[in-house]
Amino acid sequence: MTARPVTTVLFDFAWTLFARNSERWVGNAAASIGRTLTAGEAHRIARDFAELLRKTATDPAHIARDLDPRVWDRAILTVLEQIPGVDQRLASILHETHAEAIEPYADTVATLSALRDSGVRIGVVSNVGWDIRECFARHGLDGYVDAFVLSYEVGFVKPDPRFWGTALDALHAVPGQTLMVGDHPTGDGGSVSAGIPALILPMVNSPAQNRGFEYVLRLAQVASGQV
Repeated sequence: MTARPVTTVLFDFAWTLFARNSERWVGNAAASIGRTLTAGEAHRIARDFAELLRKTATDPAHIARDLDPRVWDRAILTVLEQIPGVDQRLASILHETHAEAIEPYADTVATLSALRDSGVRIGVVSNVGWDIRECFARHGLDGYVDAFVLSYEVGFVKPDPRFWGTALDALHAVPGQTLMVGDHPTGDGGSVSAGIPALILPMVNSPAQNRGFEYVLRLAQVASGQV
């Protein structure tokens, strides 16, 4: 039996296509208020933030943050203030500047380009309480995305089956020819409940590194190009 070709790839956003540059984010925020960081502290704070968000991603007590931008703002400040070495003032600056320091991984652009050139539709699906389209536009990547499905806009969060149905409808896709790519086993891996195979990639903190998208291109049977 021949496997059906992949016609659509769904990508998670944070820590899948994009990540925060810890020096730009934490380093610049600290410098703006005259705070001196110890060696490696910027990376540690950014890593702690990522882990706190991932740990609470599917906690019912925190799901509301991904459905309402006002709740998101309060919740993210609370998360930042839980990190050792982050006081209220630094947390406020980090919150204000978090989007500016989000960058695509080293192999994101080439991967999206290869998929698009091969006729594969691309969706970005994210549990998030703010409009991430600005990050794609800032890096000239918005034109590669056929549809954004964001929890605060659609009213569901991953892994709710209704979320996957909304994504499939937005991209005119069918489960057996769609691939989900993400970093969270529960949230992103929940696509299998809707019949969508999932590729869960190990965490990579720095956007300067490759994300491992060669596996995506192999599964989609797309030529790797410069990835």
